[in-house]
Order: sequence, then C-alpha cells, then structure tokens
Amino acid sequence: MKHSYRPKYHASVPAGWCNDPNGTVWYQGKAHLFFQHYPYKAQWGTMHWGHFVSEDLIRWRTLPVALRPEEDYERICGCCSGSAIEKDGKLWLLYTAAQPTLQRQCLAVSEDGGLTFRKDPANPILTAEMLSDEVSPLDFRDPRLFEKDGTYYFVAGIRLLAPAERERAAALSHMDLGLGEQRSPSAGSLSGGDEENPGFGNLILCRSRDLKRWEYVGHLLEPQPELPPEFYALHGVYECPDYFELDGYEVLLSSPQNLPQMGRDYQNLHSGLYMLGKLDFESGRFRVDTVGELDRGADFYAAQTMKLPDGRIVLLAWKEMWDRSYPTQAEGWAGTYTLPRELRVADGRLLQRPVRELEAYRSAPVTLDRLRVDGEAAVEGVSGSVLELRCRLRPGAAARAGLKLFCGQQHETLLYVDRAAGELVLDRSHSGVPLKGREKDVQIRRCALEHPEELELELFLDVSSLEVFVDGGRSVMTANLFPDPEDLGIHFFSEGGAAEFTEIRKYDLMA
Repeated sequence: MKHSYRPKYHASVPAGWCNDPNGTVWYQGKAHLFFQHYPYKAQWGTMHWGHFVSEDLIRWRTLPVALRPEEDYERICGCCSGSAIEKDGKLWLLYTAAQPTLQRQCLAVSEDGGLTFRKDPANPILTAEMLSDEVSPLDFRDPRLFEKDGTYYFVAGIRLLAPAERERAAALSHMDLGLGEQRSPSAGSLSGGDEENPGFGNLILCRSRDLKRWEYVGHLLEPQPELPPEFYALHGVYECPDYFELDGYEVLLSSPQNLPQMGRDYQNLHSGLYMLGKLDFESGRFRVDTVGELDRGADFYAAQTMKLPDGRIVLLAWKEMWDRSYPTQAEGWAGTYTLPRELRVADGRLLQRPVRELEAYRSAPVTLDRLRVDGEAAVEGVSGSVLELRCRLRPGAAARAGLKLFCGQQHETLLYVDRAAGELVLDRSHSGVPLKGREKDVQIRRCALEHPEELELELFLDVSSLEVFVDGGRSVMTANLFPDPEDLGIHFFSEGGAAEFTEIRKYDLMA
C-alpha cells in the first residue's frame, strides 16, 4: 500500500484544497467547522465552503459542500472567509464575496441543521461604500460575527484609506478584470498581499439588530505605545479576525499579512496574533494592553474559535502557510487543521492546551520517572509517529538538549533547547521531503524561553505533523513535516554536557 501523509487525529480535507477555517460554531449538539475549499483540485481555486462536524472535536465527519460560488457576485474568487452564528434556531453565515478588485459581504441561512443553505436574495448585503469612505472596497473581508447584549457585531479585516487614497481605491474597485488569473487574496496579487493597493491594514467594527442592516462603528487600531509602527504600516490585511471575552479579558485575534519579523517574533510570511485589551463599542477602538504570537512554529494561520456548551473557548487554525510547497498535493489533497485548543488567560497572556477530549484516544502508555542523557538515548516503548509525549527537560550543563523525532536512516526532526541563546529550536531541515517557501528560512523556528533551565514539553505527533506545547501552553510551535513511513524513532539527546528528562509519559493516539 502506498504511504500517505494524511494525519490520523487532525482534521484534513478529504480531497482537493482547503485553507482558512470559517464558521466555527457549536450548533445543535455538534461542533461545526466550515472551511475554505476548492473540491476539484489540490490547489487554491474559486472558493467554496467545505463542512465538517464532530461530537467530540477529534473525529470529524464530512458533510456536503455548504456554499458554492454560483452567483455573479461570487465570480473569480468565490465564497471567501466569514463566520457563523445561531439566530432564532437557524444557522446564519456571513461571508465575503471576493473579486480581484471588489470585496462585499453576503448572507446565507440554513433551516435544516446546517445541511443546506439559502443565500439571501438581497446579496451582497453590505459593501464598503455603505460603511465609510475610509474602508477600501478592494480589501474588506472575513467578517467575524458575535452577539453582545442583544446586538450583533462583526469585526473584519480591511485596508484603512487616507483621504488622498480614497479616489484611487474607488477607481480600482470599478475595474473589470474579466475571469483573470485565479489567486488567493491571501497569497498575493488579488488584494492583501499586493503592496500597490492603497491603504494600510486595520480592522473595523460594525453592528446590527437583524444581521441584514449594518452600521459602521469605526476602525479598531490607532497608534499606541504597545504596538510598534510596523503594525500600522501593514502591506496587507489583518485577516480572519476574532473577538471574544475570556477570564475577565477581551481578546482580539487576527492574521496580519506581511508583518515584518521582529527578533524571534513573526518568522513566517504571515502571522497569527492575539491582543488583550478593551473594545469600545461606541467608537470601535481597541485599546491594546498586550500583544502576543499565537504560534511560533512554521505552519499556522487564520485561527478561529468556538464556544462550547460547558463554557470553554476552543481555537482551531489552518495548519499550513501561504506560498509554501505542499507535498500532499501528489495524493490529491492539500490542507490540514490544528488540534482544537482550549484557551484561557493567566498572568496577562493567552494560554493554549489541546482539548481534553483527546485523552479518550490514549493507549499503550509508557512511563519513566527519570532519564539522564549525556549523548543520545532511547527509551523502550517510546517510538512511533502517531502519539503524545510529555516530559520535563532540565538542560543542566548541556549546550543543547532535547529530542530527535521521526528518526530513521536518513531523517530526523530536532526539538532542542539552545542554552546560550535561551530558546527552544524546532529544526526540520532533515525531516524528509524538503519544503520550500518565500521566507528566508522555512525549516527552523525559534521560541524564546522564560525559564530555559527547566521546561515542560507536550508533543503531539501525527504522521506528518508536530505540535509542541511549552510550559502549559505559554508558547506553542506547530510544523508539518514529511518523513518516510519507517521514520519512527524517538531519541533523547544532549550535546556539550549531561541533561535530565523527568516525568516522561508516552501514549499512542488512535482516532
């Protein structure tokens, strides 16, 4: 049987292409994960909305395509990103109808539990011109719905126009490009990645009483000491925003395109952010108290959340990155999603942990209280490519100490502490199929450590996927990698001195 890179317990598109998660919502006893989808080929195309459902957030079942780009206002780019909300027992979708020079918002509703959707006859229900001339009609997308005190709101990604730019943006929005080249708005010339588009990235807040008639409140980000100037001169859009309240904090998520790297932060072409602060529902301004990176690995974008009946807020993201090579295209599919992650706020930062439902899929436990390593060592029973591995690492005198994962005759993935640099390094340079991308380095990611003398690691391996939760989810690193099927070894190692691993716990995970 031919080897497949398809993960066992991560959601992945059954065929074709997928990217941003949309409409993540708990509805009628199930988690619904809608997603950007091109069902006909394993590459980006005119967008549809795919649809998964799950009772436990681990096993996902594929439902029929929810939205197809069948209307004139959806031509070229299709039914792009948006969100879902329950109203009057029905499931409503608000999504962006995108064209190369025009982005507008549309509404669809389901009355059969999310199996089929009817598009509103008034679509597009909202354009930039209906809101404010400071909103670029070229870049107005990804509305995220929420309800507060009986009023509906959405946050959306935009380009904010200076007065001198407004006439040019309006002229560009009336250009007829015909069928043109099909490229994702996230990936380049259609909109957000095009530095020639007028305006800089920002976010807006709108409100409504009925989901159909919307009022502009204002743009969210204004210069403030907590944000460097690069956040206001963004050559792109703050895509796929999200807003929620958690543990007494207000949280704003977004995926800013082309945010420059700053030290160890924002190493990917596009990033995933969280901001803790305060949203003024009268002015639309968001006061930022703290800004942080959601994931410091190589493959993470467009994070979205859902609230569960027990009150937990759970995050999922596209476990890929734009303008990369995708080895699974050879199998006829491309696109996976992260483990759902429970969120909480502590000590002024957002923490992420894998959902507790995954514990039901554990088997074949192996435990070891202490392992001293001066060189390289293996532990009997600790191997495989579909598993959970937890341990504490004390680098001690070692210059580098950590783990070698997916080990074989030719391949290995390194995860180690660089003691002098005070950082955790994820290195997939020799993991298997070489990966390409637009970044200077697509193979190595670095994460600063608050306490490099001892850290807690929780690793989740899944065929072609690695997710690393550091110190109870204070940091997370996610990466795709493509080893050979026989690359099942796991080694503990140190260089330049001895290191100690304690509380080693390994479980096989079979979904």
